[in-house]
Amino acid sequence: MDERGDATTVTGLAVGALVALGFAVLISVLPDALFLEGRWRAVAYVAGALAAPPTVWFLQWIARVRQLDQRATFIWAAAGAMLFDGLAIGFAPRLYGHSGQALAWVASALIFAFASLIIAGRLMLDRNSSPARS
Repeated sequence: MDERGDATTVTGLAVGALVALGFAVLISVLPDALFLEGRWRAVAYVAGALAAPPTVWFLQWIARVRQLDQRATFIWAAAGAMLFDGLAIGFAPRLYGHSGQALAWVASALIFAFASLIIAGRLMLDRNSSPARS
């Protein structure tokens, strides 16, 4: 991998993990009822889907500022976020502020949010999103 590719990988993974940490902190202050009651759970899922486009825009901005490939940065960031959440839910579940059934629903909502993010990235990023594109 060349120097630019290394920068894309490291930037994407780091930014993805930091974004996931930010969402984990946000999730930790939400009440269990948001994940345990059906109507509120639907709100959490919708919020996860609605967060996808702004997240893609943020990652595009990071890639442009650092003059990196936008699609590659996006893919590495999504991977970094998924790695962070997978490890954190497995080894530090208290980070999310929930336990038991509520934590299971948090994990489910995160999986849905990741799918939404991947769909948004696929729809929003061109096939040729080079660093020079704005």
